[in-house]
Amino acid sequence: MSEYPEVDGYPGWAVLVSAVVGLATAVLAVWAASGFTVSTEEMFRVAPTVEGGGVGTEWIVGNQIAWLDFLVALTHAADVIMGLFILFMVFLHWASFRRLAGRMRRPGERRREAVATDGGADTRPEQAGSSGPGADETGGPDGGETP
Repeated sequence: MSEYPEVDGYPGWAVLVSAVVGLATAVLAVWAASGFTVSTEEMFRVAPTVEGGGVGTEWIVGNQIAWLDFLVALTHAADVIMGLFILFMVFLHWASFRRLAGRMRRPGERRREAVATDGGADTRPEQAGSSGPGADETGGPDGGETP
């Protein structure tokens, strides 16, 4: 089985040609949507320095409201903390699903002998002298104690 099972059976050149045609179609579609022009946006700047009083300089020079400055800093700190939490959750779920995928069986794969971890009963035929579930008087058929 190859690393990319979705392209099994296709020659490599066919996959490459398909990728190039797809990318070219996407680029042409964007170019057509823009009216077949090549344009660049210009930034309108008026004295973009602190000394010249450009856009955004009021936060460097003129912000004298202490509680507003504190709220801005608090918002930035909360943003960083929430971003780290989101990254943590993404990596936690990624690792969990990789582990879960490693335990799954592929289609047609035979079931291996394993312990019934979901609390279900062991369906294997018991052998003589076994000490498995139901072998003694205290165990019920599901492995728990009988009343």
